Amino acid sequence: MLTVYLWGFSISSSLILYIALTHLIRLQRSRTYPPTGGFRVSVLIPCKGNDDPDFENNLSNITRQHYDGDVEFIFCAESETDSAVPVIRRIAQTGENIRVCIAGLAEWCSQKTYNILKGMELANHPDIFVIADADIQPHPTWLQEMIAPFGDDQIGATTGFFRRIPMVKKFRMGDYVAGIFAAFINVGMTNDSEKPLWGGSLALRKSMMDAYNLYERLGTEIVDDIAIMHALRQHNIRRKYIPSCTLKSYCDMSLKNTIEWFIRQTQFSQIYLKVPYVLYYVLVMPLTLWILLLPVVLGYGVVAQDSQALMASTYVMVVLGGIGYIMRKGVPVNPASVDPEDPDYNTILWMIMTPITFVLGAWSLLQTLRRVKNGVLTMVWRHITYKVDVKTGKVLEVIRE
Repeated sequence: MLTVYLWGFSISSSLILYIALTHLIRLQRSRTYPPTGGFRVSVLIPCKGNDDPDFENNLSNITRQHYDGDVEFIFCAESETDSAVPVIRRIAQTGENIRVCIAGLAEWCSQKTYNILKGMELANHPDIFVIADADIQPHPTWLQEMIAPFGDDQIGATTGFFRRIPMVKKFRMGDYVAGIFAAFINVGMTNDSEKPLWGGSLALRKSMMDAYNLYERLGTEIVDDIAIMHALRQHNIRRKYIPSCTLKSYCDMSLKNTIEWFIRQTQFSQIYLKVPYVLYYVLVMPLTLWILLLPVVLGYGVVAQDSQALMASTYVMVVLGGIGYIMRKGVPVNPASVDPEDPDYNTILWMIMTPITFVLGAWSLLQTLRRVKNGVLTMVWRHITYKVDVKTGKVLEVIRE
């Protein structure tokens, strides 16, 4: 029985390790591009509420960019009553190229996507649209790095990602699980064949948006980045992942909110990326089984003084910790975004929390199945409930609190 356990765990963990190590190799091979100021850029920042950690400082950092070309910043909110509006109006007073867009309420797409679309309508004839989330805190050369690859005419989009930073130094389970979840997702960003995009740091050629009328498609779908990713794949358009644009995002999340966030991320795959969604089960569920059996094997080894069981348990714990360590090292850190005052995750605690996070990830996967009834998926996002066609991503109903 112990042999079955070891073989099962070894196969499951080897698949995870292979994916994580491949990601590290791709990071090492990534190239940089010379800076350019030859594009007119509109940066769109969809906002809802002002409760993101370090919210105002995040937005200010987005607008303080070292880019030599023409650039404008458009903050987009759903209504004047949104608590983000006083903050974005205050920031808008600091520069003539900063504007505010009041989008109105979305009816047939997510509110974030609707805010973006209305911001695009307001934009002043850009060459490039850049979409930035309000919970990121970019370094001064972020925009320059996002735009530089467009010097290659074959590239239609560029994307970055984010790395979590806990708001406090003390251990909080939700913050650690959120950081590990994000590191797990980040592993897929270097896969150019799948062309993944992250809508929190995303740049797009306007000519591509126009040529394929992506505005109309976005106007009925639950999420912007994966819908655009589908268009890139459909029309064989290149996209570039920029490791240096892995931006810090301060994390202040309860365990409940962290799991809800991960459920939503997995629901996007459930709708748009059905093969990877199935792959999550193939990778995570068996590994979770072996993790749950670990206390049994370890307990048996201690009680029965069975050296083989103790060695097997030690092997499993070392490999799980190693997976966590490699995943953490796979999150790029741009020195320009490092603040010595920022708290950081403790490496040992991160490694200990990795197997627990896999178990919580498996539970989250099962929750995505429970939230689909008769082909309609229920998603909660920023206090808004969406009813979505699970096959197409079309929004069927928007329910506000």
